[in-house]
Amino acid sequence: MAASRLSNQEKLKRLIYVGNLTPKYFCGGPEKYYPDTERKMELINEMLASNHEDFLKVIVSASEDKLLPYRSQLFNLLGAALNAEAATADIKHEICSYVLNICKSDEDFFNFIKFTSSVRLDKSKLSTTVRKLIARYYIKKSALELAHSFVACKSWHGWTHKDLIKLVHIKPDTPLKNMVINYILLKKLNDKDTEDEKKIIDIMQKSEILRKTKDHKVAVPLISELKATINQVEPSLRKSAEVWNSVLLNMTISDILQALPKLYKLGFLKKDAPTQTIVNENLTNSLKIKASHIHPIEVFIHMKNFEKGGKPLDPKLLEHLIAEKKLSEEEIQKLKSPREAKCPLVLNNLQKCMNIACSNVQSFGKRYLITIDTTDHMDTPCLFNKNITAIEAAVAFAWFLLRVEKDVTVAVFKEKEIAVVQLDKKGHLYEHVQKLRENKSKYVLLAAPIEWATFQKKHVDIFLTFIHHKDFYAAIPKEVREKMTKPEHALQKYRKKVNLQNSKLINFCLSSPNVVCGDGSPNILDVAGLDYGTPRAVEAFCRGNFC
Repeated sequence: MAASRLSNQEKLKRLIYVGNLTPKYFCGGPEKYYPDTERKMELINEMLASNHEDFLKVIVSASEDKLLPYRSQLFNLLGAALNAEAATADIKHEICSYVLNICKSDEDFFNFIKFTSSVRLDKSKLSTTVRKLIARYYIKKSALELAHSFVACKSWHGWTHKDLIKLVHIKPDTPLKNMVINYILLKKLNDKDTEDEKKIIDIMQKSEILRKTKDHKVAVPLISELKATINQVEPSLRKSAEVWNSVLLNMTISDILQALPKLYKLGFLKKDAPTQTIVNENLTNSLKIKASHIHPIEVFIHMKNFEKGGKPLDPKLLEHLIAEKKLSEEEIQKLKSPREAKCPLVLNNLQKCMNIACSNVQSFGKRYLITIDTTDHMDTPCLFNKNITAIEAAVAFAWFLLRVEKDVTVAVFKEKEIAVVQLDKKGHLYEHVQKLRENKSKYVLLAAPIEWATFQKKHVDIFLTFIHHKDFYAAIPKEVREKMTKPEHALQKYRKKVNLQNSKLINFCLSSPNVVCGDGSPNILDVAGLDYGTPRAVEAFCRGNFC
């Protein structure tokens, strides 16, 4: 089924989950490679004109889905809808009400402000409709919630709480809220404070002290009391072990994983150091890991970034630093080649964290056939995650699926055919990598796994293929290329032959945005690269949350 034959609701779901009207998931965001703003706006205008309630219902349903790769996409679409030609005054009011209902954090709300302002010619000016929404958003908060919002984070995307409150001239509905707003705008305090006012003022004043103090002895007790993050601390204290030890207790598993390369560079993860002890306790805390809902692939990405000394520096940023900072050759080399982490205990506990995180993935009960490219090209880095090779990414998916699902077959491409490889479900990820590397192949035929399953009459619900990039085609001998079957045609034939009409194909093109399989049909998904949203997008597709 081509994309044009999908219903508008199905097209909108694609936009929400993969940011694209075709079934192609691009790591780092679709606009980075194939911007499709015009077709997106055509769909939004069509849905708003025909039945805007359908548009809003799909958005609300997706907002409750834990498999949604990036929540920001919801507010991207709502921001676009608010500025659409088909949005009448009544529809705009309804959209704003839905924005208020699905916002789960200030970050959600500021994402909406970012997207709705980005489509205006003057990005610093907001429409009357948005101004009214901002007033409703802040009036909805209690005085204490407003105080906590103000102290937690000052700004997102160039907008601050103070900017928005000042812009819309909010009229507080309680004296207590009025006091908080006066403090945010003017640092003004009442002469006679009630007990409630004193409590809230105390929070905001202590937060101001924390942002300004350069004394860790003052900062540490305030961090504990306010449950502050590292971003609430004065920048010079972000190199203090005592401060980090206090902040780590308030951080989520994802935030801790993100901070590991920095902690290593600061020298805080040495053996028996207090910081390493706190980190290790968190990485093996089953309750905290399960409560975080973190995916094992997300842990794997963080583990590889830590192992390699942090994310590689963006080439454009490196050029800027060389030009502006006049760095020495030694400094340039240091930026290009981060120091690899030598923390065996932390790395071992990251493996344990991955194991525990597998329990966050609910078994789907489907039958999987995973086929992996083992040509030399698979040692190239992944798109969007340069610290991970294509073979490592492919094996990471096989590793976690073997632990979560009961019926998983792993194979490698072997020229015109495939060869099944027996992997221990409890084996180490790097043992699996080594075993697959022993099964080298010269070229890849993408239809081979489906043709093998057809011949074997093997029932497969999900075909997963992992290749390096589009250049796989050039390595196929001419005589083979002329007779080969396209994977989409092989899938159609397979579904009829074994009477499995819902069998799906997901093809990972790990090192290039030039994906190769998707023909627009609802049973094939192309994935380019690897990022934190990839496993969620894949699982959502497998479960039929979008097509």
